[in-house]
Amino acid sequence: MSRKDKADPATAAGLRVHEDPERCVPASVPANGLVTAEGGLLDTESRFGRHAPGVMRERLHRFMNAVYKGGWLGRRAFGRMRWVEKRLVGEISDVVRYGLRWRLYPWGNVSESRLLLRPDSFEPREVATVLGAVEPGFVFVDIGANCGFYSLRVAARGGRVVAVEPHPVMRGRLEYNVAVNDVARPSIHGCVVGDRVGAALMMEGARNLGSSRISEGGSLDVEMRPLMDIVAEERLEKIDAIKVDVEGFEDRVLGPFLEEAPGHLLPRLIVAEHSWKENWERDWMTTAGGRGYREVERTPNRNVILERS
Repeated sequence: MSRKDKADPATAAGLRVHEDPERCVPASVPANGLVTAEGGLLDTESRFGRHAPGVMRERLHRFMNAVYKGGWLGRRAFGRMRWVEKRLVGEISDVVRYGLRWRLYPWGNVSESRLLLRPDSFEPREVATVLGAVEPGFVFVDIGANCGFYSLRVAARGGRVVAVEPHPVMRGRLEYNVAVNDVARPSIHGCVVGDRVGAALMMEGARNLGSSRISEGGSLDVEMRPLMDIVAEERLEKIDAIKVDVEGFEDRVLGPFLEEAPGHLLPRLIVAEHSWKENWERDWMTTAGGRGYREVERTPNRNVILERS
């Protein structure tokens, strides 16, 4: 591999690189550059900056981010401004947030909308907990990685990241965001994590691609693998933190892992979605307690943070 190839984040990410070095295409995505899915679009052809919002829109975004923090009245005003913003602009925005480049599709994915318009209010306690733990040699497993909000920020601090994102369009967005940033390349797996090896069906979120979930009524074929299989493939000798956001499948992800993992693989931190508790078939939190975890917090964003001493 040439020195140029080693330095090029697109090549390192396994993307097809065109004459314009910023026109990057995930290898699994058709080369026409645009993919239409139930949840939205994927532009992999245009250079980063093609969808830049401009000075006035960026000012509006900063103002909206500040307004949202103003309690009930602020959130109500934010909703009105979001309605206006949506009708004035296109479906894609190229922006810089937290010193990183992001191509965001805010109108078909709640997570990307939050990152664009109110990043300071996007799971602040959860993010602060994870980023506050990053140190040399940090290993982070991000299950349900979405556009990379956690993965890229951990990678930017030098952490090793294993990201799992099964939806092909969402995974293409994640790969693009990785490619246009100078960060350590996360290992990205395009499967769902569950309690068995085999096929599964995913139901796409009609209005929120991030709400796609495993369901017998789904129409998207995906591969399922246990977390321990991925850990073995990655040859991980330790895990420092795991984030799980999989719309009610948290028990199938964490239950088997917590039962089977040797002590040296148990992470110090677990951040998991808690709002789908009624869908759980396993009491994974009791299992976690038996492996030395204590509940630190249930956050306003309906996540639970566990810590193991």
